[in-house]
Amino acid sequence: MAAPNIPAAKAAGLPVDLDRLAEEGDGWLTPEDRYSLKTWGVCTQLQDDVFMVRVRVPGGVLPSAQARAVARVAARHGSDWVHLTTRQNLELHWVADRSVRDVIADLERAGLSTRSACGHTLRNVMCSEDAGVTLDEPFDCLPDATAVSDAIVARSAELNCVLPSRINMAFGGSPRCREDALINDVAFVSTVVDGVAGYAVFAGGSLGKSPRLAIELSPFVPREDVMAAALALAEVFIAHGDLANPTRGRLKFCLDAMGDDAFRAAWEAAFAVERVRDHPAPVPVPMLEPGDRAAAIRCRPEGGWSVGVRPQREPGRAALTIALPLGDTNGSELELLADLSDRYADGFLVIGRDQDVVLRNVAVEDVARIRAALTPRGLSFLGESAEAGVRACTGSSVCALGISPSPDTGRMLLATPGLRRNSSLRVFVSGCPNSCAQHQAGDIGLAGTKVRLGGAVRLGYHLYLGADLATGRIGEVVGRMAADDVPAVVDAVIGTWEAHRHGSESLADTFHRLGADTFAATLESVLDDRWATGPEPDGTADAGSSPVDVRTAPAA
Repeated sequence: MAAPNIPAAKAAGLPVDLDRLAEEGDGWLTPEDRYSLKTWGVCTQLQDDVFMVRVRVPGGVLPSAQARAVARVAARHGSDWVHLTTRQNLELHWVADRSVRDVIADLERAGLSTRSACGHTLRNVMCSEDAGVTLDEPFDCLPDATAVSDAIVARSAELNCVLPSRINMAFGGSPRCREDALINDVAFVSTVVDGVAGYAVFAGGSLGKSPRLAIELSPFVPREDVMAAALALAEVFIAHGDLANPTRGRLKFCLDAMGDDAFRAAWEAAFAVERVRDHPAPVPVPMLEPGDRAAAIRCRPEGGWSVGVRPQREPGRAALTIALPLGDTNGSELELLADLSDRYADGFLVIGRDQDVVLRNVAVEDVARIRAALTPRGLSFLGESAEAGVRACTGSSVCALGISPSPDTGRMLLATPGLRRNSSLRVFVSGCPNSCAQHQAGDIGLAGTKVRLGGAVRLGYHLYLGADLATGRIGEVVGRMAADDVPAVVDAVIGTWEAHRHGSESLADTFHRLGADTFAATLESVLDDRWATGPEPDGTADAGSSPVDVRTAPAA
């Protein structure tokens, strides 16, 4: 199918006829109709006559009743598969074209929305899973994240027609949140200055084909002005972004064109105008005093503290991260997690940025009970499984943009010996260069592509190493391999790191100290002609020189 004329679809007002879709199926849809559907969270799959439906979960906080509703809809319409994304969304796949309207209606009855979950919209507004409960967060920023999300989504019919591209927005105040701020279009990092709660404001971050780290626009904006700050950013983006050229529409390109200083000045001017307008007062939240770490840690659960069982600010309470390999779950697992949250936690499932689920406000004496309930289902707390932690998008299994089979690759990596020895390593697998799994931010990143090896074009991956957002570094391409050789490459990378690291040196630090050539040389010696150093030469694999369809051809 031809690519949509996105500017034309926006000029037409992005009409969506869900009733006709239910009555006739999707055969009548033009490319522009399919793009318009994306603004309702309905995305074409690789397969005919089915769609992915993406559900917004603002701030990642999902009440247990809504989790059960998603479970029912998935069982009825989505092949009993729910995928958790890195933006704290939920995705239902294999939804029949004639069922899309009913799925959206069922979700809306449960208080959930798919609006603006895809396309050139304000995507789901992320929030730290630990906001308000752990010792690293200065206050609970969830109310501000949801207020901004609600305000902009309420204007979606207007904004989605004029936004040059999507806006990824995040809130949070932990060290992890400060790193995430660098790779979001807009980010608010919670802080307290002179006893006043507010945010440092960042803009322009993004990964994908043209990665760029965000700049700080302001070191501090008080909470009562956060809505104005967000709306001002949207206005500057609309005024200065490239609406006519979607491939150059992201906010980072706007910064590139204007320059950091000019963009900051434009935002400050728009912010000054927006501040004097009426906006709802923020929900009162307490500013949290420095927590007593010793008291919080002293009251320990059975099995002790770990990456998956973390002390909260209030002594005797724990936050539990339940690992869901590759972000995949089903209706019965969601029902179980909802039951556990109602019984032992606060009645919410918090969708994590690493495709997992967090239960908060659990009494330490109940941690063992939750562990015992998870074990028969093959679930565990993060870090307690023998499997490695691997993040993956849905890839070419269902995604119309996917090139390589990232879920299959992720499953191959779960039992990789090197990752079993180093379970804290973050391995991010994207099925294409668009970085849905944020491969440029992982310790080991893999981006699906077509590669030429041994004279043949194959499904494969680019390998990225060296990412360390805390020091402002994203991963760089070291080389490429066929999909089936990914486990061997990852093991060789880890072995090289283990052999050369100094003490507790991170993989990124070892990589930058030794240089990319050292790692590439090791991989060349291990894989011979199954490995090629550096990125794919421009046009070599994408020129269609192979007589087979490389999207569907098996990896060599």
